Amino acid sequence: MDLASAAVLGVVQGVSEWLPISSKTQVMLASAWLLGAPLGFAYSLGLFLEGASVLAALLYFRRVYLDALLGRGEGRRWLLYMAVTTAVTAAVGVPLYLAVRKSLSAVPAGLLMVALGAAVVLNAFLLRRAGGRAGLRELRHLSLWEMALVGLAQALTVLPGVSRSGATTTALLLLGLRPEEAFRASFVLVPIAGLGATALSYLAEGGALVTGESAVAVAVGVVVSLLTIEALLRLARSPRVVLVNLFVGALAVAGGLVQLLASPALAA
Repeated sequence: MDLASAAVLGVVQGVSEWLPISSKTQVMLASAWLLGAPLGFAYSLGLFLEGASVLAALLYFRRVYLDALLGRGEGRRWLLYMAVTTAVTAAVGVPLYLAVRKSLSAVPAGLLMVALGAAVVLNAFLLRRAGGRAGLRELRHLSLWEMALVGLAQALTVLPGVSRSGATTTALLLLGLRPEEAFRASFVLVPIAGLGATALSYLAEGGALVTGESAVAVAVGVVVSLLTIEALLRLARSPRVVLVNLFVGALAVAGGLVQLLASPALAA
């Protein structure tokens, strides 16, 4: 891998992680195309580069994590949210992974993202009919069972073609959170899932992933991630809640369709 290819992979990771498309799949496809890498190694590289997203989230949302650790203000609510979603993700995600790992080819990649995206598009029309009175909740309004639903959505991302950010953001939007709050609550969960993915890829490939070029890819991914997070949060602050829902839903549907179209090629 040369430096130019590493930079491209960093850009792909830095953009796709935060959109309702599967970042690990996008990096895998880009790695196979740019480097001619075997799909197994390309997949591990996609998981490894999630370390860039972890660093970006820790930098961007450092106040949220610090308040959560110190129990200051809304930090206690954020800590409860992260604890509940992580517990449910582990309880459901691990058995689900073990159940489907031997029959992944039988799971239509991206189908769930198409369904989630369609639900958010429908939700946008329902918000419009409600005259904008809905979709204004904040994290502090979420009950424990609603937090558990977000954890369930995150657990489903063990399925192929399902975006973690996409699944959790759409779930939060469907629960009626303000778009900015939904994006923030989704992105804050990235380090928890991302650290596990990075560690798993390292264990699978060992030192083959730790090179100067992969360090460049991670550095580029951090910078691009910070820019992408800021751009998406600015978009989410728009008073036009319906349009933001339509944007997220349409991207989720498009991302899922890309996965469905790409899955035969990957299987081959």
